[in-house]
Amino acid sequence: MKNQLKEFNILTEIEVQWGDMDAFRHVNNVAYVRWGETARIDYFNALNLFSSDPEQMNYAPILGFQSVKYIAPLVYPDTVIIGTKTEGIQRDRVILKSYFFSAYQQRLVAIKTHEVILFDYKKQQKISVPKELIAQIYEIDKLK
Repeated sequence: MKNQLKEFNILTEIEVQWGDMDAFRHVNNVAYVRWGETARIDYFNALNLFSSDPEQMNYAPILGFQSVKYIAPLVYPDTVIIGTKTEGIQRDRVILKSYFFSAYQQRLVAIKTHEVILFDYKKQQKISVPKELIAQIYEIDKLK
């Protein structure tokens, strides 16, 4: 698992809570969506996408699509380590992937896809991915 985590410059650690489990005694699928949101925000913070004054932002990232592939169940107690990186950039969106690893099981347990649209709130429309954001992504993820 440690070798796999080296692929990511943005990592998020989350302690599994007893209340994350469902009646079938494993972590409920909704928890992965919440955790993925936390990992996505950590990634955006690394890109400095947020301002203390949202009115001053030229654009904001909004989630356009998400999916989760479940590989192995998690149970309490455990720690989830989520590595997030950009897997693709299209004209109007950035595609992130978050890889969920179980510290207890020492393995990959889920993969979340996030398609992020850049939205101009002043014009109320989506925009093309700005070149300066693409440059920041390449720097964060050390893409070639």
